[in-house]
Amino acid sequence: MNATLRTALFAIAPLVPALLAPPLAAEPRPRWELGLGAGVLAFPPWPGSTQHEVFVAPAPYVVYRGERLQADRGGIRARLFDTDALSLELSLAATPPPGNDDAAREGMPELDPVAEFGPELRWRLWRAADGAAQWQLRLPLRSAWSVDTGGIEGIGLVAAPAFAYAWQDRGWKLALQAGPLFGSDRYHGHFHTVAPRHATADRRAYDADAGYGGLQFTGSLTRRSGRWWAGVYLRAHSLDGARFADGPLARSDHALSAGFAFARMFAQSRRQVETRIDDF
Repeated sequence: MNATLRTALFAIAPLVPALLAPPLAAEPRPRWELGLGAGVLAFPPWPGSTQHEVFVAPAPYVVYRGERLQADRGGIRARLFDTDALSLELSLAATPPPGNDDAAREGMPELDPVAEFGPELRWRLWRAADGAAQWQLRLPLRSAWSVDTGGIEGIGLVAAPAFAYAWQDRGWKLALQAGPLFGSDRYHGHFHTVAPRHATADRRAYDADAGYGGLQFTGSLTRRSGRWWAGVYLRAHSLDGARFADGPLARSDHALSAGFAFARMFAQSRRQVETRIDDF
């Protein structure tokens, strides 16, 4: 056996029991919950826009806690592999429809809502003894799709590795996440490429490249009390050094999104299931 490989195997051998151990203790919750509320989200239609859209809509609250399939306000996830230290899941999430009244894109094709689907590896780096706080390393790789009434169209790949921290206590839950974003040329191009036929005196032709897409910080604070749930959300995206930062549509070096939502549960299953108290 190669000496380097043998050394590596001896180095990781003590970690194997931890990596293959079953998940830590969980708390019982209803298998499914249904609720209804409302939410408001302010966000830029694309990274680098100087405009902000405000999206207000009813916010159905649907939670399903299956052994492998889970759904909540963050999207739909299928857990493929799960141990105390590592988990691998497939997830699906979508963004609200962006507005198309920004003068910077006048005469260009309208932007559609974007859905992302793909695997995410989570490594639980540290967890408090009582399970109330933890650190994770998240490694997602997603395929992005532009969605409209005419169908869906692939717009490339996006990766957003991040360190994540979560804390929860007596109905309160705090989640923080920070890390870089990387996109394929098609992904960055969906928002920033300007075809020659769309070039103007104030908007030169531009072809976006693959690579670094900026640094993102995301935070949320939620509160569950009886049948009521409420949450606030903030995302800050620095575009400093991004591959498309010199493009004509990158008119701001940052992007901020913020939102608030509340809901009231009106139905839940009688059956209780063991849920991972460290999922966030």
